[in-house]
Amino acid sequence: MKFIYNLSSRSVLYIVILASLISINLFLTSLPLTNTLGYEFAALNGILLFLVGGILICVRKNEIDSKSLNHLYVKYRYFLTATVFVPFLIGLGSSIIVSKCPIFDGLLFYMIISIPSFIFGMATGYFSVIILRKYAFLIFLFFFLLCLSAPLLEFYLNPQIFFYNPVFGYYPGTIYDEDLSPDHILIAYRIFNLAFFIYLVYISQKIYDKGLRIKALVLLSLFITIALFSFFKPALNFASNKNKLDKSLPKTLNTNSFTIHFPEDFSNSEIEHSGLLHEYYLAQINDFLNIKFKGKIDSYVFKNREQKRMLLGAGNADIAKPWLNQIYLNGSDYAVTLKHELAHIIGNKFGTTPFKAADNLNPSMIEGFAMAVENNFQGYPVHYMAKLADSAGYKFPVEKLFAGFNFFSKTSSISYIYSGSFIKYLADTYGVEKIKRIYGNTDFPLIYGKDITALSVEYADFLKEYSIKYNVSKAQLFFGGSTIFKKFCPRVAASETKKASIMLSKSKTIEALQLFKKVYNYSGSAQSLIGIINCLYKEKKYSVAEKQLVAELPNFRTSPYLFYLELLYGELLARTGSSGSVLTVYDSLLVQNPDIVYTNEVLLRKEIVSEGIDSLKTYFDENETMKFKKLLEINKNGIKYFSIPLLLQLSEKTEYNSKELLDWLKNKISVTDPVSAHAALKISQFALHHSELKLAQYFATLALSVNNDINDYHRYVENLRMVNWFVNNEKDIKNTFN
Repeated sequence: MKFIYNLSSRSVLYIVILASLISINLFLTSLPLTNTLGYEFAALNGILLFLVGGILICVRKNEIDSKSLNHLYVKYRYFLTATVFVPFLIGLGSSIIVSKCPIFDGLLFYMIISIPSFIFGMATGYFSVIILRKYAFLIFLFFFLLCLSAPLLEFYLNPQIFFYNPVFGYYPGTIYDEDLSPDHILIAYRIFNLAFFIYLVYISQKIYDKGLRIKALVLLSLFITIALFSFFKPALNFASNKNKLDKSLPKTLNTNSFTIHFPEDFSNSEIEHSGLLHEYYLAQINDFLNIKFKGKIDSYVFKNREQKRMLLGAGNADIAKPWLNQIYLNGSDYAVTLKHELAHIIGNKFGTTPFKAADNLNPSMIEGFAMAVENNFQGYPVHYMAKLADSAGYKFPVEKLFAGFNFFSKTSSISYIYSGSFIKYLADTYGVEKIKRIYGNTDFPLIYGKDITALSVEYADFLKEYSIKYNVSKAQLFFGGSTIFKKFCPRVAASETKKASIMLSKSKTIEALQLFKKVYNYSGSAQSLIGIINCLYKEKKYSVAEKQLVAELPNFRTSPYLFYLELLYGELLARTGSSGSVLTVYDSLLVQNPDIVYTNEVLLRKEIVSEGIDSLKTYFDENETMKFKKLLEINKNGIKYFSIPLLLQLSEKTEYNSKELLDWLKNKISVTDPVSAHAALKISQFALHHSELKLAQYFATLALSVNNDINDYHRYVENLRMVNWFVNNEKDIKNTFN
């Protein structure tokens, strides 16, 4: 009580500051991601404490009458201690009460980000007082806002979407990379910060009684120091610029419209195919939007997600920066997202703001425009997927979706699909020219003569009449996930799951199993359960793994991971049970029919188990080369169409002669049903990738032999369109390569 009395007598402001910190942190505990002691909690408190630290010094500026700050620390040490630890205790308490999340990473984040930020704020406040006592608060506020907004300049000028910052420590990039834990780069950055702010206090003491001229020169020298540090940030891994990306992706291909950057291990044939694919999708987008894009686009194709995450900040999500004319793609599956990212770039012709994006940076408009132009989600048109989601109860009213940043309130697939389908509906109904206008000015009454509520009613009526073959399992597969905001301990769970996976890959099975179990106990994530099963599988504890999986399967009845877990269950039954029980699980998956990938895998396993349960066990144990030989053997006396996609995939890894394989398949393939049509489609895509254009065209045409549902037909028509373009344009386009 004596402390509180003394504090109150000095300044009501301190009570207000402490009460504000308590109120804000209690509010944070009611929000997703900040309701536990973790990265987001630490970063937000870093901002708060930096601001509070500076304000405290500026308020007591009249007590700074010497070159030392020790007397201020002694005088206000209880209050300073409370300021630092009250937010921590609130976060800790919330973690203990509302979740089972581990707190070690959160403790580290708080120590590395929040506490130093408080010290840095005080140092900045002290420097502000020394520079010009009368306007100390305004000077501090200027420095605070300058530090806080500096990442915007990096984001605007550089490819990166991650940031290191003295106020909030670090921003990782997109919300789609969930795994995040303190690392050596963040620690190194904070050490640099600490050195700078110690120097700032030191130089402040040196110029305490100097004139304005000297202080101005010191201020100038500090800005030069900061500028030099910013210049060297890429070399220290605290930033990434174009030069760093160019060096990391040393192979380049120039076309009429692109400069494409590749990792060292991309072959010449892969590079040429990529160049053609880039030009094809650009031509498609030009045709859809009725434009002729002029300019040069930089496309960065990274070796893998880890390289992309290290250099860019987004491992799982491919991204585009329209104002830079740059796209950034994962090399393993870049073809899947290429058209979508190019649509973002082409959208800059109609965009607004300095970022050349949709009006008000509306995420639903940004992504909806790209999805409408792409009109492809897992091989289906966007209207099909929107109707599938709507029929399954995954609803998202358009007027709500396009309001503010509600785009991020649902699973990403739902937001992408509905926004894309709505914009595609507007394009089909009112013309493409109007979606180009609405992209840059989201005034719906001005462009369409109707507000978005009226248009959303029209769209709902359209969707109601749109006919599809409804499949609840397919809807669950695509839309059954959760956003990061609705998961339990998503950051630490993803980080620890990644660590456990690395342990398992290094055959540290026992340690990995313990960590996977720990993660599953507090998060209930499918990834950690799969990790547990894989560890037990590797230890050949098949019965234990089976019992564990059977016990946990009910928790995933509405999860998109259900079908993979059931496939895994069938594999465990093959290890421990009879062929009858295995077939029961596989037949159940065939009835559910979530996707043709599952159908093909189940049919393949049923084919092998028909030879005896031991044959399936042997198949599971074989390496890729032996599995490829097994598939060749299965197809020797007659094509098993369900095995063809995997056969093609394994042939790439075993370096089997692609031309020989294609010639062999040409004389054996006939299309009579959806499974054989899908096989022909995959053969066509395989042939196209290997520049066997005539064979690609032959199989693309063959794949259309079956009168599929119009929505299923979409992928086959699009594939034939692509193949025909390659046949007609390959030679001319390649002549532009250099």
